[in-house]
Amino acid sequence: MCLPRGLFTAEKYPEIKFVSTKFEKKSATEFIVHGDLHIKDVTKKVAIPFEITGQMEHPMMKGTKLIGLSFNTSLNRTDYKVGTRNWATKMVVGDNVDIEINMELNRKE
Repeated sequence: MCLPRGLFTAEKYPEIKFVSTKFEKKSATEFIVHGDLHIKDVTKKVAIPFEITGQMEHPMMKGTKLIGLSFNTSLNRTDYKVGTRNWATKMVVGDNVDIEINMELNRKE
């Protein structure tokens, strides 16, 4: 999909920043990370659920563990002034935007 030009005003606001403030354990594999999400010139407190999708020894790097994480949440883009100046933007992207982040991390033991 092609998003409208200037949706994030990246020239003026080149970074989206999340700073965690607390982790909450829900089960052995489910957690919530709390923190401040900064988009454009707006910062809001958010709680993002995530789960550990797997852990294992790295198959090619001895003494290194791998862990898979999956983050799934949604936010209202207009809360962060994303795409609020163009009347047609709502026709292209809804106010509520689903966010899915899958990552694989490794660490030395």
